[in-house]
Amino acid sequence: MSLPNVGSTLDSNIPRPVTYAVVSLLSVALYNVSELTFLLFLTFKRRKGLYFWSFFFATWGIAFYAIGFILKDFRLATSIPAFYVTLIVFGWSAMVTGQSMVLYSRLHLILHNQTVLRLVLGMIIFNAIVLHIPTIVLCYGANSIQYQNQFAFPYAVYERIQVSIFFAQEFLISSIYMYETWRLLRTGGVLDRDHQQPRRRLMLHLMYVNVIVVLLDTAILVLQFTGRYASQTAAKGLIYSVKLKLEYDILNQLVKFAQRGSDLSSSHDYGDEACFTEHREGRRDSHVDVVNHRRRCSCPWNIFVRKSEREFGRPAENRPCRTLTERSVILRKIQDIHSRTDFYWAKERGTQN
Repeated sequence: MSLPNVGSTLDSNIPRPVTYAVVSLLSVALYNVSELTFLLFLTFKRRKGLYFWSFFFATWGIAFYAIGFILKDFRLATSIPAFYVTLIVFGWSAMVTGQSMVLYSRLHLILHNQTVLRLVLGMIIFNAIVLHIPTIVLCYGANSIQYQNQFAFPYAVYERIQVSIFFAQEFLISSIYMYETWRLLRTGGVLDRDHQQPRRRLMLHLMYVNVIVVLLDTAILVLQFTGRYASQTAAKGLIYSVKLKLEYDILNQLVKFAQRGSDLSSSHDYGDEACFTEHREGRRDSHVDVVNHRRRCSCPWNIFVRKSEREFGRPAENRPCRTLTERSVILRKIQDIHSRTDFYWAKERGTQN
């Protein structure tokens, strides 16, 4: 009894050059999954939160997706097609919607408009229901022996629709994120004076990464609409793993910049770690009582730093910021010290003369 061909083509029905491409793309995707898992557990000290679990499901969705297509493309489980179809649809759902949830959770760190956040989350949930459920049903039908002819064409049409809509969804969330990041980078007087170059480099880095993501998504669309199904499905796993690595890099860059900016603001404004508001009572003289009421700092930078530190599981410090009233009070104190010093030296000179 002869063994099936498991040599150079691995008993695949697709052409040999495409087989090599599929093997390479899916192998790199699985390698990226292992690397992302290592980075995820190394970076996050607290294994909970929306960002962590979105990243985790999106990463391992790629693994299930890639394994399912390996079984399908190389006919390693032809007797049980429902098994590899289940791996594919579960992995695809976690990979695609998980990617959108990673974008949403990253947006949640810098955007404080609850209406916009609810609309974005509602869009993700709505598209997941409308696009995932029909695609899963059509995928099972198109891979069944009995109903393959009836489901093949509707599945091909609906797949192009869902690929296009998910592309538009991720592009929209990324665009909102870029705009809100630009707004965030404009806040803070000390940042404007001392962080011009780092801020410009961060925005350029963010723009370049988002352009790369758009080009990668465009490659999926091109492969999809040109009918290169095997190449498109294999490339999708690799592209989504690369996009997750880029998302991770973007967040790390922004968190580092925010922490540097917050530290710089504290060194310019205070010499301590307290965030307070001063209320003067009584007469305005040298013996006036000052009551310090501690409050949580509500400037955008500090809110972002606290949120990101909570997500990463690092100790969230109540970093200082200063209101205009506080700055004017301290400026008057400095002017008062200067005037007393001038008066003292003038008095000393008069005594010596």
